[in-house]
Amino acid sequence: MKITFISPYSTITNIGIRIISAVLKKEGHKVKLIFIPGNPYTKKNKRYLFTAKINIEEYYAKNLDLIVDLAKGSDLIGISLVTNILKDAIKITQKLKNNLKVPIIWGGPHPTAEPEKCLEYADFICQGEGEETIVELAKNIELKENYKNIQNLSFKNENGEIIKNPLRPLIQDLDVIPFQDYDLEDQYIIIDGKSYEKTEIDLKAFFDTLFLGNEYQTYVTRGCPRGCSYCFNSNFNKLYPNQNIFRRRSVDNIINELIQIKKSLPFISAITIIDDNFLELNDDYIEEFSRKYKKYINLSFALNGVHPSTVSRKKLEYLTNAGLSGIRMGIQSASERTKKLYKRYYSNSQAKEACKIINEFKDKIKIVHYDVILENPWETEQDLIKTLIFLNKLPLPHILVLFSLTFFPGTELYDLAKKEGIIKEEVEEIYEKCYWEISPTYVNKLFFLLSDYAIVNKKIHPIIMSILVNRFFRKIGLSSLLYYFIRMGAQEIIELR
Repeated sequence: MKITFISPYSTITNIGIRIISAVLKKEGHKVKLIFIPGNPYTKKNKRYLFTAKINIEEYYAKNLDLIVDLAKGSDLIGISLVTNILKDAIKITQKLKNNLKVPIIWGGPHPTAEPEKCLEYADFICQGEGEETIVELAKNIELKENYKNIQNLSFKNENGEIIKNPLRPLIQDLDVIPFQDYDLEDQYIIIDGKSYEKTEIDLKAFFDTLFLGNEYQTYVTRGCPRGCSYCFNSNFNKLYPNQNIFRRRSVDNIINELIQIKKSLPFISAITIIDDNFLELNDDYIEEFSRKYKKYINLSFALNGVHPSTVSRKKLEYLTNAGLSGIRMGIQSASERTKKLYKRYYSNSQAKEACKIINEFKDKIKIVHYDVILENPWETEQDLIKTLIFLNKLPLPHILVLFSLTFFPGTELYDLAKKEGIIKEEVEEIYEKCYWEISPTYVNKLFFLLSDYAIVNKKIHPIIMSILVNRFFRKIGLSSLLYYFIRMGAQEIIELR
C-alpha cells in the first residue's frame, strides 16, 4: 500500500511522521514523506529568525501543485499539524481533495484537541498516539475491511454524523517503537515550487539552510506529569486520567538509535533531546544514560525541556561529563499569582537556585535559554515588573526567549479565555498568531532590553531598573528618556560584537 505523509512544519525534523513512516515501512507499506519548510505561519515574526514577509497566495501557488503531483498514486495521505499551521493544513487538504480521490487523515496535537472541527476538512482524525492506529487503518483500507471500530480514530459516517471511537491505552513500552525514518528513500523537500530528493541535494547543506546546522533531534521520554495550563499536555493528560503519562525509553534503545544515526548521517555532531521534562528522570537513569552516551556517542547535546524543580547538581554533573552543552528551562513568570494560573508549582527561590546550579556549569553548558511568557490578559503590570526584577538578578550568561501567551485549543487557559470572552477573533488570535510576536508596550520593551543586555553578558543596574519601572518617573517622562539612552547603548554593544 502506498502512503504519503506531509509535514508543513518549518523544518524537516518532524519526529512524529518520521516514526509513523518507520512503523508503516516495518509493516511492508511504501511510504513517501513530503516536507515543506519555511511555511507562512512564521511571516509575522519581526524579531527572530524568520523576518521575510511572505505572500501566502504566492507561496501556495508555487507549492500546492507540486504536492498534488508527488501525492498521486497514494492510497492514503496523512498530515501532521499543530494549531499554528491549521490554515496551511486546510489549504493543502482542499487542494488534494480537489484533485485526488484519496482519503486524508490528520494527526498531531491540534486534531487531538479539536477532532470535530478538523473533520470539516479531513476524512479521518487520529487522536493521541498514532503508531498503532495508522497501522490498523492502513491494513483495513488495503484489505477493504471495516475501519469503523479502530481506536483513536474519528470520522463521519454515511449520514454525516461524527463518530469518535474510544482511545486506546498509551504505549507504555516505548522500546517497541522503531527509530525515526531517516533512510531518505522517497523523501522530498519542497521549496519555492521545486522538490528536492536525496540524490539532488547535499543533506548537510540543507540542514544548514534550515538552521539545524549539524543537529539531530530525538526524544527520551513521552508525556509530562506537570500539565501546565497553557500547554498541550494539559489536554493530553485529561484524555488519559488513569494511565501512566510519563514514560521513558531504555537507555540502550536511545544509544542504539544514536549509533545508527551517526552512521547514516555522519555530518551530525550535536544532539537535541526535545523532551518536555527530561530532568524528571531519576538520578540512576541519568547516570546510566550519561555513562553510555559518553562511551558510545560522545557528541555535544542539549536539553530542550527543563522544569526548575527538577534541576540538581548531581544530574548536571552526570550530564555535563557526558557532553551537555545547552539547556532550555521555562521560568515563564516570577509572579506567584501568574504561576498559580499557569500551574507552575515552584517558588522563585527554587527557580533562582536552579539558575544558580546551571550557572555553576557555565564552562560546559555554553548555551542557556530561559523561556518567559508575556501578553497574558490576566497579568497586571506589577506582575510583569516582578518578573523583570527577578530576571535581572539571574546569573549570566543566558538568553531570554520571550513568548506571547497563546490559547491553544484543549488547554485549560483556552477554556478559561473562551468562558470570560477574552478570545474575540479565534482565527486571528490563535490560528494565525505567531507566538513570538509581542506588542510594543513600554513594559514589554523592557523585557527585550533585558534580553539584549543578557545576550552581551551584562545586567541592567538595579537602580536603573527601579527608575525604568517607577510609576512617578514614568509619568514625568524620565523613565522613557532613560530607556532611550540605554537602549541605544545596548544596540551599540551588540553591533560591536
